[in-house]
Amino acid sequence: MRRAHLEPRCRIPAILALGAALTACGGADGGPDRRPNVLLISLDTLRADHLHAYGYERETSPRIDALAADGVLFERTIAPTSWTLPSHLSMLTGLAISAHGICDDRLWQVTGADGAPAELPLRGTFLPEVLSAHGYATAGFYTWKYLEPRFGFGPGFDVYERVGHSVFSHPEWSKRFEALRAAGKLDEIRAWRDENPALFDEERPTAGEAVDRALAWLDGRADGDAPFFLFLHLFDIHDSYVPPPPFDTLFDPDYDGPIDGRRVTTPDSPVRADMDQRDLEHLIALYDGEIAWVDSQVGRVLDRLEELGLRDDTLVVLTSDHGEEFFEHGGKQHRGQLFAESVHVPLVLSWPGVLPEGRRVGGTTGLVDVAPTIYALAGVAGPSCASGRDLSAAARRDAELTPADYTTQLVVFPPGGEAPHKHAGLYFDDTHVLARQEPGGPLKFSTFDLATNPAERGPGSGLAVGFPVQEHFARAREKLRADRACSPPRGLDAQPLTEAELRELAAMGYSGSADAQAVASERLCLDGCVWPDR
Repeated sequence: MRRAHLEPRCRIPAILALGAALTACGGADGGPDRRPNVLLISLDTLRADHLHAYGYERETSPRIDALAADGVLFERTIAPTSWTLPSHLSMLTGLAISAHGICDDRLWQVTGADGAPAELPLRGTFLPEVLSAHGYATAGFYTWKYLEPRFGFGPGFDVYERVGHSVFSHPEWSKRFEALRAAGKLDEIRAWRDENPALFDEERPTAGEAVDRALAWLDGRADGDAPFFLFLHLFDIHDSYVPPPPFDTLFDPDYDGPIDGRRVTTPDSPVRADMDQRDLEHLIALYDGEIAWVDSQVGRVLDRLEELGLRDDTLVVLTSDHGEEFFEHGGKQHRGQLFAESVHVPLVLSWPGVLPEGRRVGGTTGLVDVAPTIYALAGVAGPSCASGRDLSAAARRDAELTPADYTTQLVVFPPGGEAPHKHAGLYFDDTHVLARQEPGGPLKFSTFDLATNPAERGPGSGLAVGFPVQEHFARAREKLRADRACSPPRGLDAQPLTEAELRELAAMGYSGSADAQAVASERLCLDGCVWPDR
């Protein structure tokens, strides 16, 4: 008999108890009576080295550059993987992948012994849950499927909405479309498309729509006295690379070749490793145009904070979930490997009068540090279990950033394969060790010295001489297990992805989602990772 579906809990008992037990202790250092507002902006698919503030030659990001000039930029922040779902879970829980338990969307296709959906291995407490328990008004606006509540997101938000739907992704419009198609009513579909062409355009920009919705929420907050937490996720930098005018011609106005930023992942894609160098340059220019477009939308949010008189009271945190490949190591898009172009993401913090201006912090940090740092700057106690650490002292110049271990993880199912290729990375100071293993094969290591080769060009060396890799990997594995053991289970069922959902994912290049044979349990994410035991 199928067991009942367990909805994600918006207020878990431990967090409610925590909020009730704590006093209103003020802001970051106990000084201000009012805690800061918090604006967390996640720009999907944004690699750090394509921002001018990170040294890129093109001026792709004037508003983000200005934000960094007004605040603190962390020079080497590492995402825990190279795709959206597990990376955002780490961002919002402070847990590494093997701690929160979600490494692959094939887990949603798993069934239990009785044929019912299995309980997902998701663990952790979400950032908005903690802030809500401390009196924050919370809202989240996002623009891609992998952040939907069916994947575990949403707990702690008073308002949590997906913006920028197409007719193929909207839960009600898609039903109408499928019914009309099944009935052969093509004339009605054409009439609908002619009346609302944007609904049928899956490549239309959505960042402006999401920002519109976020600004409307800011303007209409019912309780203006309560501090707010606003999470804004913008997806347009992701392929297809079709920025709106004038950003489509901003960086390569004279190109007249065949590349238009579309069909990046289709079987007949012109985007290939052997493509003409001039065409690749234009593809990258279109990606950069997407960054500039989204940067302009970030500026709209910052401007509204100024207009409302909220900027000085708002901690702004800007980051990304992963980067993007342009054949630096043979691949395109993302979710294929863990080199720098895929996991080096920006991290900028700005809070006028509290954080210094123009500070750049070297060394390695991680996306898992975002939640612990927000807790510290907001003056609230976060969960006792976290894979990340509080960066507020380093941001303020109160302390130097000390080296710490950071881990990355990825499972890659090759076409037609039933067993994944396993990838893992370990960062410590300026050393990055990548481990890869094909089914039944030995572990293969590559090591990069990030001080001399930050872009990780070339294949890398074997194990670095004198670097105690086994000690670091064993320590990382022990920490992952401990973080997982003390984090609360979410009790969320793995409701299978529908055919419509699989088509939506496949349209963006995630075509392997239906292949679930290799996924048996949470051991894929925990014991199945490649940390060597010896």
